[in-house]
Amino acid sequence: MFFGIAIDFPFVTENVMTKQIQLDRVKFWRDNGVLFCKVQNSDNGQVIKKDNINDYIKAITTLSNGEYYPLLIDFRDVDNKDTISQVRLLANNTELKSVILSKSFVVNSAFMQFMLVVLHGIYDPIIPNKVFKNFESAFQYSVEINQIFNAHS
Repeated sequence: MFFGIAIDFPFVTENVMTKQIQLDRVKFWRDNGVLFCKVQNSDNGQVIKKDNINDYIKAITTLSNGEYYPLLIDFRDVDNKDTISQVRLLANNTELKSVILSKSFVVNSAFMQFMLVVLHGIYDPIIPNKVFKNFESAFQYSVEINQIFNAHS
């Protein structure tokens, strides 16, 4: 049980004090009106996989408890060669778009930021996707998105 909600997906580590869900090398939590996703590097390559997307959506919906929040995804610890495909998978997933307000990606270099924004087209007119090199900038953007949404609802 996680906050009175049954969690029915594998490889879950629950931490009630910090409201975290750990799925293999991907950790989710909610704090200050923002959903966070921390992706840890893997020696086996890509951590975020299409086969696991439903588990990530379950984790997000469990933490959001029926409300909408911006999602900040931290790829700073992931090798550049694995980041592009993982960001594109999350940026273009229609099911994920239905449970969040926006997606902010934090990457480990200005080069990777440029590659994702300019060359790999993660633009979405419905759910904003933004790429940041600085975690604090991404967090501030996410907080602002949540404040704008709550001001109009």
